[in-house]
Amino acid sequence: MKMTHKQAAELKREKTELEQKRLALKDKVKNHRDVTTEELNATVDQLRTLAEQIDEINVQLADAPEAEKRGGMGVKTIELNEENFRSSDKYRDAFFRSYITRSVSTEDAEIMDLGKRAITDMNGGSVTSGAAFLVPQTTLNVIQSVITKYGQVYAAVTKYGFTGDVTLPIGTAGATTDNGDGTVTLNFAFTEARIAQSAVVATIKVKNLLLKNSISALETFLATEMGKYLGVYLDNAVINGDGAGGSFTGIVPAITVAPSQKQTYSAMDWGKLMDIEGDVDSPYGDDAVFIMRRKTFFNRFRKMTDAGGAPITTTIPVVTGNGKTKFFLDGHEVMFTTAMALDDILFGDIKQYIVNESQDIVIESSSVGDNSFGKDETMWRGKVYSGGTPMFAKETFTLWGYSAV
Repeated sequence: MKMTHKQAAELKREKTELEQKRLALKDKVKNHRDVTTEELNATVDQLRTLAEQIDEINVQLADAPEAEKRGGMGVKTIELNEENFRSSDKYRDAFFRSYITRSVSTEDAEIMDLGKRAITDMNGGSVTSGAAFLVPQTTLNVIQSVITKYGQVYAAVTKYGFTGDVTLPIGTAGATTDNGDGTVTLNFAFTEARIAQSAVVATIKVKNLLLKNSISALETFLATEMGKYLGVYLDNAVINGDGAGGSFTGIVPAITVAPSQKQTYSAMDWGKLMDIEGDVDSPYGDDAVFIMRRKTFFNRFRKMTDAGGAPITTTIPVVTGNGKTKFFLDGHEVMFTTAMALDDILFGDIKQYIVNESQDIVIESSSVGDNSFGKDETMWRGKVYSGGTPMFAKETFTLWGYSAV
C-alpha cells in the first residue's frame, strides 16, 4: 500500500530524532581518551544500532510521495522546474525509461527537456560525452557515495571543475626578502600544472529481463556497480597513474622517477615512524595523512606504542550508516587503499594532488545495433571525465617500502 504524506512526515520526524541522538553520541566519543574501553564499545554499539534504524527509515521513505504544498484553495503538488527536477522521482523514472526503450516518449518529453545537456561535446571534439541528458540527482548521490567508499583517496584530493584540458598556475611560498626597513616581501614561485582529461568508463551488462523490474531497483543496482568500479579505478589512478597516454600522473611514479626518493625500512618502531613524519616539511607535513594497505596498518602499526608506552593509534566511529571506523596514526588520519603495494607507506598532504573533473558523471546505454543487442542484454556505461597530477610530489609526500636488508 502506498505511503501517505502523514506517514512520511512521521518517519522523517523519527529520523531527525535518531540523527540528533547519533550526533550526541559522536560528540561523546570524539575525545575518548578519558572513556573506558567498555564505555567506548557500548557507545559504538549504540551508534551502529541508530545507523541501522536510520537506514530502515530511509528504505521506507524511498516509497514516500513527492512533497506537497498548500495553496489558497487546498493542497497542490509542487511544480517541477529547472531548479528541482533532478531530485524528482518523475524525472528519474523518465530518464531510465528513455534508456530502456531507447527513445523519449511523448508523455516524458516535457520533463526530459528540463534535463537536456547544454554541452555534450568536450575538449573541442576530442572527447564526446555521448549522453544527452543530466543524470538524476538520486543516481548521482549513490554513485558518489560508493566512489567515496571504494576510492577514499580520490575522494580526498583537491578537485576543480574546469571544462576540458587546463593549465593551472600553482604558487608555492619561497624565501622572504628582508627590505631593511622592518618589513619583508613574500616571494612566491609559480609552476604551471597541465591537466589533461580522458573518459573513465564503468561498463555493466544487464540482462534485458532485469529491465522489466522496478526502475528504482535498476537505478540502485547500476549506480552501486558504477560507483564501485569508478572508485577503485580512480584511487589507483591517483596512486599509480593510468599508464602511458593516460590523464593521471600517479603519486608513486612521481616519487620514484629518477632520481628516486623512495626510502626503505627493515623494522618499524616509534623512531622510524618519527623519521617518516619528519620527512615532509611544513605546511604539508602538518596536514598529512598516511596511505597504505589495511593489512600493512594492522601488521605494522596497530599494536605499536610510543616512547612512553602509550598506543600510537586511535579510532573514531564515523557517523554513517555503514558503521565504518576512522583510524589515526600518531594523530594523522590513515587511508586504506588496495592501490598501495603491501608494506609500502605513503605519507603526505593529499590535498596537493590536483584533479580536474570537467562535468557530472554521465550514463548511457547501448544502441540498438551494438553487439549486446543480439545477446538479449543491454550494456550500460557510467563515465566521468577526469585527470590529475601531484604538485611537487617529492616535497609534499614521502614513500617508504619494506626491505629485509
